[in-house]
Amino acid sequence: MDTNTQEIPETYYLITEDTTPDDAVRLIASHAPQSTIQILHAHDIKHEWLEQCPPHTILILYLSDNLLKQIITQVSGSHCTIAILPHPDSPNAVVGYGLSTKMADAVHDIFNHDTHSIDLLVCNNEAVLNSVEIGDFLGLKPVNIGSGSLFDRLKVFFQQWRKLLVKQPFKITLVTQKEKSISTAVLAISIVEHARNTRYIQELIGETNINDGLFHTFLFSPRSIRQLIFGMFCIAIKPSSKLPEFIGHIKAGALNITCESTINYRIDSQKAQAEALQLSIIPRAINLIPGKYLTIDKPAATQKESYRVQHLPTGDTVNELVTKHLPWHLHAGTDEFRDIYNALKDNATLSANYLTLMVLSTLLATLGLFANAAAVLIGAMLLAPLMGPIISAAMGVVRQDFSLISLSCKALLAGLSLALFFSVVLTLIIPLQFITTEMAARASPTLLDLGVAIISGIAGAYAHARAEIAKSLAGVAIAVALIPPIATTGIGIGWLDWTIVFGSFLLFLTNLAGIVLAAAATFFWLGFSPFTRAKKGLLFSIMLTCFVAIPLATSFYKIVQKNRWEIALSTIPLNNADLRNVVIRRSDPLSVHFELVTNQPPKKEELDSIKKLMEEKIQQPLQIEMTVIIKF
Repeated sequence: MDTNTQEIPETYYLITEDTTPDDAVRLIASHAPQSTIQILHAHDIKHEWLEQCPPHTILILYLSDNLLKQIITQVSGSHCTIAILPHPDSPNAVVGYGLSTKMADAVHDIFNHDTHSIDLLVCNNEAVLNSVEIGDFLGLKPVNIGSGSLFDRLKVFFQQWRKLLVKQPFKITLVTQKEKSISTAVLAISIVEHARNTRYIQELIGETNINDGLFHTFLFSPRSIRQLIFGMFCIAIKPSSKLPEFIGHIKAGALNITCESTINYRIDSQKAQAEALQLSIIPRAINLIPGKYLTIDKPAATQKESYRVQHLPTGDTVNELVTKHLPWHLHAGTDEFRDIYNALKDNATLSANYLTLMVLSTLLATLGLFANAAAVLIGAMLLAPLMGPIISAAMGVVRQDFSLISLSCKALLAGLSLALFFSVVLTLIIPLQFITTEMAARASPTLLDLGVAIISGIAGAYAHARAEIAKSLAGVAIAVALIPPIATTGIGIGWLDWTIVFGSFLLFLTNLAGIVLAAAATFFWLGFSPFTRAKKGLLFSIMLTCFVAIPLATSFYKIVQKNRWEIALSTIPLNNADLRNVVIRRSDPLSVHFELVTNQPPKKEELDSIKKLMEEKIQQPLQIEMTVIIKF
């Protein structure tokens, strides 16, 4: 039970090793001048002696970590109270119990802090002052991430990353007090009872309490060097309050850890070996006067185990990771993406709902193109179900899954045929034949459209791979706009206008190739396929995209050249006149339309002079069309 007042005993027992610090004795005497200070050696503390001690006996321990653990184990369950002074060989006690490293401050805390009954973490029946560690964190221990300046964090990381090249994960199985079993592959494990002295860990996992009956286990489980480098670089730049994907966290009251071989571990920096580790909390085991840096709160009424291990490797991924050094590239196991794979397979399956949405979205897009209504086209984009089979095809490409590719291609061909048929029929019904700006916008694709398709493909694949952001797919569908180009192609077929047919269908192929390439690359980056399997599909996608990009590059060059010419013509200096809104239309020769703002109607000689200046400016023959604006 915690006490609210600190009683002054008649005798303080100062427990030391070989030497007695004179300054400690002097400081204790100054705080308790009426009390006796009896100095004992650590070996004098026996169970029999502890049983004979009167209530409220205070043992002041000036010991190394190793002897401290022995004394704490002996004192556990007794009515004695312990206080700890900073010893040169007790760094773990200093951190674990929040001690000041200055002797004067530590002694002051003993006489000014309340006594608390605290929990004790034990590992294989040995008291734990600070932490238990398995494996090598290479300077990347979770409780140290985020400490120091940006330069220091980057320096530590780049000093250690080369060692990762020769590190091999090992399989570990953990069973909690509630019989929760977790098997995964790790590089290292760190176990602490609390983290009240580490600001970063508090931000990472929330409040911790030495008296909540639980301890914290951190599993350092990167799947690849790439994942670790990227994650650690982000943390070094800006430490996050969110647990990194390569670190798992278990909060439990007891834990059994087993490995396929002998476990080499460190308990408070001391090396040890065991076939298994048994960790547990002994509630209210010792009466302690804590240091100034350890705040002891009353725990909540109900303390529950918690697990944040959803990103850790499982299933066949574990078996793959433990057979070799940590790989450069992330690779998810079949068990881990089975749900995503099944969802993509469903998206690629031809169904009545898919065909119905294709017809409705095509009819809506065709009407929107004739009405020149962007809002109607957006509605058609939202209805269109094409994004699903295209993303599924990308997964099939990257995994060389020909059954998934076949399903996706059948759905795409059926949807495309249906869309072209209904857009042609509706075009023949509508008694209009003029090119709206929305049609024209889809008849002249450029490299910019390929860029839109690539970014949309990345977003689409990422949204499918992350269920929590799947709601963003509607935005992706709008961005890439798959249905309007098909509807424009149908309109061109209905009018027998092959320029529109070629341009709009090229835009559709651009979107298709760009999305498949970008989505396949994204799935590969996210680890859904090893490079040996993905390289053929990625190479084919790159070749297809490059083939489509040739006419796009030509078109883009023409647009850039046209823009430069328009800027150049707009800057031609004229006497008593200005050129405005210069627009070049491609014809043979080029046609230039502009507004001529002048004080009086221009004469033929002046017009000839303007035309000559323009032709000299861009080195091209021109015909001019102008609107004269008289300013007076």
